[in-house]
Amino acid sequence: MLTLKIITLSSFLILQGCTSLAPQYQRPTLPVPQQFSVGQNALVTARGINDSGWHNFFADPLLKSYISEALQHNPDLRMATLKVAEARSQYKITDADRYPQLNGATDGTYSGPLKGNAATSRQYSAGLDISYDLDFFGRLKNLSEADRQSYFASQQAQRAVHILLVASVTQSYYSQRLAFQQLQVARETLINYQQSYSFVEKQLLTGSTTLLALEQAKGLIATTQAEVAKREGELAQANHALWLVLGRSSALAENNSQSIEHLDEVQLPPRLSSTILLQRPDIAEAEHLMMAANANIGAARAAFFPSISLTGDITGSSTNLSSLFNAASGMWNFIPKIDVPLFNAGRNKANLSLAEVRQQQTIVTYEQRIQTAFKEVADQLSLKDSYRAQLLAQEAYLTSLQVSLQRATALYAHGAVSYIDVLDAERNLFATRQAILDLKYARQINEVNLFTALGGGWVE
Repeated sequence: MLTLKIITLSSFLILQGCTSLAPQYQRPTLPVPQQFSVGQNALVTARGINDSGWHNFFADPLLKSYISEALQHNPDLRMATLKVAEARSQYKITDADRYPQLNGATDGTYSGPLKGNAATSRQYSAGLDISYDLDFFGRLKNLSEADRQSYFASQQAQRAVHILLVASVTQSYYSQRLAFQQLQVARETLINYQQSYSFVEKQLLTGSTTLLALEQAKGLIATTQAEVAKREGELAQANHALWLVLGRSSALAENNSQSIEHLDEVQLPPRLSSTILLQRPDIAEAEHLMMAANANIGAARAAFFPSISLTGDITGSSTNLSSLFNAASGMWNFIPKIDVPLFNAGRNKANLSLAEVRQQQTIVTYEQRIQTAFKEVADQLSLKDSYRAQLLAQEAYLTSLQVSLQRATALYAHGAVSYIDVLDAERNLFATRQAILDLKYARQINEVNLFTALGGGWVE
């Protein structure tokens, strides 16, 4: 008989946690095209964007050290980590309500008259209190699930901050490298102009040129000196921006590298499905929040049904500590309690309506993030081909300009052309060198933006 009671009670306690009034979760259909148009970027061999984190994607050791430094000291990332810890603790607090609560208590009472010789009386008590809510309709289960999904959402939010920080450091670093290289080009051009001025000056002494050509050469030097000063200011600003994202004000390490081709291109499959967006942390966060909203609906629905709680205690009392724990001095109590919602002025109905509205809001947020993510990836894919074509054309133009300058200089030395032809060739060469640097920078930033837009940059 006792065995039957134990089995019945065990089955009763197990089954009471299996009911949930939450709606069945269904992921919304992606509100974007099924595939991206990857154009000429398609590769025969596909590699998952998350197969390689930023450690492998970036090859520049100085940049990698900057990223590591920022990840250790950035306050936004520290705050995101603390929010994860907060959400985890909140989930544990809520989940603990689903299990029996056992507490021990003891006390002593001393009493006696204010006058007289009567002895002081003593009364001691000790016992155990147990309480348990029978979660027949899944209210506690759904509250716990909502906090669990919120915890998962906070983890995804931390990933998003991590990825954005990597991208921010990278962009600041490449901006600093671009400013440095543009300054170097300006300084090299200034040296070339000064040499040209000396050549024109010699030509003037031999009567092979005019004062006009000399003044033109001098003006070009002054213009380039202004350009050098401008680039020096831009480099200082780029250094300050890099200091800010690193969270320090100490001097940056010297890096005289003349190349910014220091990371791999993002490898894409021949047919890039838009479902790749689901691995983005901001979208995964939105999906977990949808699941949490679903669970909150279940908890709100459960409030319409009776709640059953069991409380009991075992208490021993005695006037003597030595006999406090004797069975003869003990008592037990068992109090089942059923609360039935009868009238609360529409509170439960309003709570359910609120939970449903909030769930619809999470769906809208999810769809908006999907659409924004699709646009970000599509934009970067479109720019990828554009930058490649522009760079090839500019490099071909640079080669042509170098030949033109050599020929113009030779013809001017023989008096076949005026110095204005040499000036035009030099100015075009300088402008094109700067334009190529800008294109290389834009192309690298495009790769970084595509890498992060696809949810990469997290693997450590």
